[in-house]
Amino acid sequence: MSSTGVAGFCPMGCGKTLYFSGRRVLCSAENCPRPSAVAEILAGSETEHIVLLDENGGWIMRHPLRERLDDKLMTCELVPIVAAACCDGDEAPGRYRVTSHGEMWERL
Repeated sequence: MSSTGVAGFCPMGCGKTLYFSGRRVLCSAENCPRPSAVAEILAGSETEHIVLLDENGGWIMRHPLRERLDDKLMTCELVPIVAAACCDGDEAPGRYRVTSHGEMWERL
């Protein structure tokens, strides 16, 4: 199968080493720790925030890829909403999908 270079950088820090192999984007760097990282990221179908609430009131959030554009990740409007839900104990510990304005919490 033929390969073609891809504009962009390997997310593993390898530099401008991406190429198409068939229909997948891979890294050509010999020492890349995960050559299929771009393909794996692009294959993900989740488009909402995923929030993990722990028993101690702590939380972590995985933001959707669209928030990488224009640095929207740095001003995510869900951060204060999630923080308030954790502090108030509104949601039980667990893993949740949260819609873009925080209107719906779906337990995963």
